[in-house]
Amino acid sequence: RGPNVGPFASSSSSSLIGVRSLGVDFGLVRTGVAATVGYEPRPLAILSDLNETEAIERVIRYAAAEGAARIVVGLPLHKNGTESERSGLTRAFASKLACAAHCQFGPDFPVHLWDERYSSKEAAARAMASNPRVGDLYGSLDADAACVILEHYYAAAAEGAERARVPDRMAEACEAAWRVKREEEDRAKRDATERRAAGIDARKAAMERARATEERLAKSGMLGTSRKKGKKVKKKRKKSGGGKKSIIM
Repeated sequence: RGPNVGPFASSSSSSLIGVRSLGVDFGLVRTGVAATVGYEPRPLAILSDLNETEAIERVIRYAAAEGAARIVVGLPLHKNGTESERSGLTRAFASKLACAAHCQFGPDFPVHLWDERYSSKEAAARAMASNPRVGDLYGSLDADAACVILEHYYAAAAEGAERARVPDRMAEACEAAWRVKREEEDRAKRDATERRAAGIDARKAAMERARATEERLAKSGMLGTSRKKGKKVKKKRKKSGGGKKSIIM
């Protein structure tokens, strides 16, 4: 999986240029979230005091707000690359997150698992290097670790990433929820288009009525008479000098 490399882009990673992604460093107590376009990850939030369902809902909201095209979840492994108890918990979280993403964004929206070994240590080392006097990193490290996960993922052009799968028992329900959402969005677009068209038609009708009224007045001579009277009044005002001049004694 992901090699231990920095955030710099290589020729092999050009396929991800401009792709918006959300990075997630999942934890039972805190979950860090970061976002990136290309190779500029930034920490977004640290989710705490939330159960798993609430954390997933929050991640989906962040993905929607950021316009993300994928979510990358860090997969914790032992130093030798074997899976741990935390690996299983993270896989279960990623699977549920994939289900929620399917419901919200459709079947083509991927949730990827990415080797996050040493991401937290690297984030801590960077924080200490930038500010040696920094004290407790408790409040920011998880989001910074999510940034590191995204950096490694992009630098490797996602090679070795594993796509989290929607559980078979949930696949049909997720697809049905996505179809309902898509139909609602299509209906809303049609309604908006119809409202715009109705507004344009109403404006055109009002302009036609105004034009017809002006033509009737012109034919009856009322419009011309009114304009002539207006011109005569203006001429009289000019002749009279526009008002009395004050006389200084």
